[in-house]
Amino acid sequence: MSQSPPQRSRKKNIQSKKPQHRTAPPKDLFVGGIHSVLEALKANPHCVKEIFVEKDKKGLRLEELLEMAKQNRVPVTLGQPASEGTYRKYSGSLEREQSQGVSARIVLPILALEELLAKLKKSDKPPLLLALDSIQDPHNLGAIIRSAVAAGVNGLILPKDRSAFITGTVVKVSAGAAFHLDICRVTNLVSSFKVLKEEGIWIFGTAKDSSQPVYETDLTVPACLVIGSEGKGLRPLVAECCDMYISIPMHGSLDSLNASVAAGIILFETVRQRTAKYK
Repeated sequence: MSQSPPQRSRKKNIQSKKPQHRTAPPKDLFVGGIHSVLEALKANPHCVKEIFVEKDKKGLRLEELLEMAKQNRVPVTLGQPASEGTYRKYSGSLEREQSQGVSARIVLPILALEELLAKLKKSDKPPLLLALDSIQDPHNLGAIIRSAVAAGVNGLILPKDRSAFITGTVVKVSAGAAFHLDICRVTNLVSSFKVLKEEGIWIFGTAKDSSQPVYETDLTVPACLVIGSEGKGLRPLVAECCDMYISIPMHGSLDSLNASVAAGIILFETVRQRTAKYK
């Protein structure tokens, strides 16, 4: 039988108690790969500021991309995709061999926590958020984002410290899914969790030594799932702020999973439960 946390009611008149989370400035990205640029155009064409296409690059997908760029009045530079300086400015490194001949300068919108919560209130379904603690590998982050979008996560919360952030590599690994997910960057996860709790959202932390299996936990409530690093898990202060700890039952000699794999398992168990309850 699934263990369900008790109902948590929202507190009233708590506006003055909440820390103010200012809107983060948008982040400039230099994204390579025709699929990633296409996804950006589909999800939010206004965030695509400039597209670069190498000389003699052809194909049906490129034609689709150029047509979408034209419809949305996105400037396209034909010839070399960008100078070496431009690559270093936006991506921090040269990724010419990964661009597939197409790249773009994109301004990624970042939400403040209050903005994310305001969007959640427009839905009649219980929110599903995902928070990451100490996930520093951009490939892990990209894979997690891809699973999160597929699972219908409403928003991703990333701390400013000890965490990878959205880069061209993350976008590419996510197959462009990063443009289909509301992303919130916060100064402090603990204070952010306190705000979420005041809004009736339960914080589920993942811990390999927890006696509460994810398959026996009611994840149909308003929830924020917290994934820690593969080696050290959640930081102590973050773990203390969680309402419940859940684990993935494992057999054999291994005692941990890759963070992106663990996130996928827990996310889709949540999807299974919610689909059964709200279908």
